[in-house]
Amino acid sequence: MNRADLVVAGGGAAGMMAAIAAARLGASVTVVERNPKVGRKLYITGKGRCNVTNHCPPERVLAAV
Repeated sequence: MNRADLVVAGGGAAGMMAAIAAARLGASVTVVERNPKVGRKLYITGKGRCNVTNHCPPERVLAAV
């Protein structure tokens, strides 16, 4: 295993966002997750559409919900 500047415990939404942000700032990041796949819970949210919204005004989001 390679040396990491940062180790993120948990590959959920917050852990993945922390890892991405740190990597974008130049850190070498290792994510430690006990499940076989990171972000597993995101796959089961939103009826299979994941938990992601588009970049649009709040009014448009509310109209679509």
